[in-house]
Amino acid sequence: MKLNLLSIYFLFAIGYAHAQDGLAKPILVFDLVNGSMDSILIIEYDTTIQSDQTDFYIGNFNSNIEWLADSPPSSNIYPNTQFTRKKRAAIDYDLSNYPIRTIVKLFSVKNDTLENNCTGSFISRRHVLTAAHCLFEYNTNHLAHDSLYVCPVFDAGEFSSDFNCSYVSKIYALKDWSLFDGEDIAVLELEEDIGASTGWISMGFNNLDAELLDGLFYKFSYPGVTLLAIDSNSYNGDSLYYNYGVADLVNEDYIGVLGADGISGESGSSIIKVENEQLYTTYGVLTWSTNIKHSRIHDWMFYSIKNIIEDDLVVNTIDEIQEEGIAVFPNPTSGQIFLDNTTSLEMSHLRVFDNWGRIIIDQDGYDSNGGIDLSNFPNGVFYLKIQSDTAVNTYKIIKNGG
Repeated sequence: MKLNLLSIYFLFAIGYAHAQDGLAKPILVFDLVNGSMDSILIIEYDTTIQSDQTDFYIGNFNSNIEWLADSPPSSNIYPNTQFTRKKRAAIDYDLSNYPIRTIVKLFSVKNDTLENNCTGSFISRRHVLTAAHCLFEYNTNHLAHDSLYVCPVFDAGEFSSDFNCSYVSKIYALKDWSLFDGEDIAVLELEEDIGASTGWISMGFNNLDAELLDGLFYKFSYPGVTLLAIDSNSYNGDSLYYNYGVADLVNEDYIGVLGADGISGESGSSIIKVENEQLYTTYGVLTWSTNIKHSRIHDWMFYSIKNIIEDDLVVNTIDEIQEEGIAVFPNPTSGQIFLDNTTSLEMSHLRVFDNWGRIIIDQDGYDSNGGIDLSNFPNGVFYLKIQSDTAVNTYKIIKNGG
């Protein structure tokens, strides 16, 4: 990765495209590779929708899912709460299983040395949700770091042998974000799509407070300092911890737990609503240690971030498309597609991805009698990758019936 020192401070105005509630802000895009900055105006959306979420994906590493406790805890809890104190995740869980492997350790890179930073969560194959204050000088759009490194399943000071790390190529954050307005939210775009292997949690919003707090929430994070006055554990940022329970604090800007405390290094960690094998959705990222207050994802934030993810997927897939020598028909299709190979290439491996980059079909070779069956998948855009010994061709497929 090219490491460019970004010391850009923005003194000029960028036009707003306000949502109907007047709170929405444009998003600034910081390109760490080229040392440049751009902006994205707020995305138009249906303001009558009260809740929405993206889909979670368990990843292609394996199909192992950790079963997380699904009833409120009664031990190891903060006084007068139903939320546990932090505990080493490796004691109770296999860190290489979903959804734990979607949690990442953030490092700052300085003079080719990794320094502890914060925590983040995969929300797509190349995007990590975290806190803006981990990346910028407080309450400014002045970057505090010119290079960042992201690693899943980092524990006991060791990097995972199963999953790669990646440098950050871009940072997305709200213009004029503030720690005090629930705007402490940022998205990292990685150079490598390692989230395809780890999988990702979903991201969501809910304008109805009562519905938002109805359920159990999990937190996985990398606490980085020891503060014996509030926590008897010793932390140095080298291991993954978790806690969970009932959230009881919700207001316009934050979600949290009255009486619970966070530790430096946990910043940017998600508060994840969990229903085993059905729901793994983050509704905010940790901003304040007292009452572990998480900046809340609002509808306008949600749709802007969702648009960033979808745009990246389309751009990076289209760049790979080569439509030479192999015909795909019918396209659009109501279910079945077939391939007509007029080349001498052997179609050794086929993969079909949905529009979020998830692998939905993975097979060796092609059966001309059976074709490829998309009947059981919803209508939409799919991408077929055909691998041979010398090339990989990608085809865009439209399913609009069946």
